[in-house]
Amino acid sequence: MRFWLDKGISGFRMDVIPFISKNFAFPDLTEEEMKDPGRVYASGPRLHDYLQEMNREVLSKYDCMTVGEAAGVSDAQTPLFVDEARNELNMIFNFAVVMLDRDGWRWKQRKLTEMKATFDRLDKAVGMTGWNTVFLGNHDQPRTVSHFGDPAPEYRALSAKALATMMLTMRGTPFIYQGEELGMVNYPFTGLDQFDDIEVRGLRQDYVETGKASAEELLENLNKVSRDHARTPMQWDASENAGFTTAEKPWLAINPNYPEINAEAARSDESSIYHHYRRLIALRHHIPALTYGTYEDLAPDHETVFAFERKLDDVRLVTVINFSREPETWSDARLEGTAILISNDTSRGDTLSDDTLTLSPWEAVVLRLPA
Repeated sequence: MRFWLDKGISGFRMDVIPFISKNFAFPDLTEEEMKDPGRVYASGPRLHDYLQEMNREVLSKYDCMTVGEAAGVSDAQTPLFVDEARNELNMIFNFAVVMLDRDGWRWKQRKLTEMKATFDRLDKAVGMTGWNTVFLGNHDQPRTVSHFGDPAPEYRALSAKALATMMLTMRGTPFIYQGEELGMVNYPFTGLDQFDDIEVRGLRQDYVETGKASAEELLENLNKVSRDHARTPMQWDASENAGFTTAEKPWLAINPNYPEINAEAARSDESSIYHHYRRLIALRHHIPALTYGTYEDLAPDHETVFAFERKLDDVRLVTVINFSREPETWSDARLEGTAILISNDTSRGDTLSDDTLTLSPWEAVVLRLPA
């Protein structure tokens, strides 16, 4: 670690870091433990001794950042890793949100209220002395707009901007996975042979070849949950192979929508998802409350609207997002005359005229309440 830090790197992303401590008796897992073995492997006897040693001997001596992938770590265990008084890591990737719609390899329906409750739990778990990450995608998850937004052509850009608005105004450090800023979507796999993931090969052996599930059922679920969606080549431009490679064939097929969804097109369009990310990042840098402010869910029971407040001293910001294809309203007595800092609806004005906010499908707004 010192070798790389001395070369000037800014920090480490630590893969499955909770697994570094082993029980050297190597006991067989019980039937109950086999249901979630990660919980066992993430609770080794010297885990926190090792992390505190790492911090004491190396990390504390450098101006660096650490984030740990925390498979097997519960909400309640998170503060053990990130509370500033414990001197371990700066933050961890907790997978509670991105796994809400999973039952093993099978997809299940997810409710917005469940997602909001999970964000709230994670924020409360770290309190004001710890820190979270905010992410919806990575190399092990399907494409964010397909997973949490709406990939239909008429809603793809709107929902991608809505998700960006949520991530970049929440409490915690936002992480953006390549292609997310373009609104890249899941690849339309039509057969199991098109997947490269070793997990898919294992699932095919364990379920299809044994008759526990049909190939059609496995494919249907993988088209929603497979991580190969996020591993298809980055779509740089509309040229051959999306500008990703000059080789005849990339390692995974390129999404056929690359002539429309690519970085070159996004950069040249001021209304693109990419430029919406840029405006949100600038807003976050400009207003300290979006980094240091408290977080409060204002509508935990609303089934389609996510509304939350960030507050720091006398600065109060509210983000309101419609997670549906239908218009929605959200009311708050404080809204009248409120300034609108950013919106993904180009027809939206600069202020609200009354205490009711009418949201168009997948609209997201950031409001600044009067002092």
